[in-house]
Amino acid sequence: MSDLLPRALDLHMEKEGRVPTVLVDMDDVLCGWADHFVSSRRRRFPHLPIADPGGRESFDLFTGFSEEDRAATLTVLDEPGFFAALKPVPGGVEAVERMVGAGIDVAVCTSPWMSNPTCASDKLRWVEEHLGADLSHSTVITRDKTRVVGDVLIDDKPEVTGRARPRWSLVRFTRHYNRLLAGPRIDDWSQWEDVLARVLLHRVEGR
Repeated sequence: MSDLLPRALDLHMEKEGRVPTVLVDMDDVLCGWADHFVSSRRRRFPHLPIADPGGRESFDLFTGFSEEDRAATLTVLDEPGFFAALKPVPGGVEAVERMVGAGIDVAVCTSPWMSNPTCASDKLRWVEEHLGADLSHSTVITRDKTRVVGDVLIDDKPEVTGRARPRWSLVRFTRHYNRLLAGPRIDDWSQWEDVLARVLLHRVEGR
């Protein structure tokens, strides 16, 4: 464990009277959405070229797509079971387990793909399979993460906005479309302890 993390957790408990709550996104943070999407689209629509996973310049899936590309993408994403079949991002499951073991209150916080009829249940099943029933029961599925209470949100979205003023600090999980933005970030899960410790210390110490 990072030397800074125990100090950050102790200081947070001292100042706030509780352990910190860390919200963790799913798609392309805990599970490999892009890899599965690209391989599924190539399998189902081999005549339509698509860039390799990891090189998308825009978080918006449809930027630069033709109508045929858009229709193919929707067909893939609306397939029942799509979100249950994602493979874990290397180190993500272990990182969450270590957070929980360190006494952090962890909740998975993810947005649904609204037109997929099994998306929500697929996501809950994925969490239960890879992280256990307790985290599945506490998973938050919402289109507006600004309404979710927490101290830190780890997410790949460049800007997480909504109708509320978020109480959490955003830590970006680095992807091609957010790589140039300033602010705390995790390039891969091996970095989570130091990054999280520094963000928590900044929140309680103001530095």
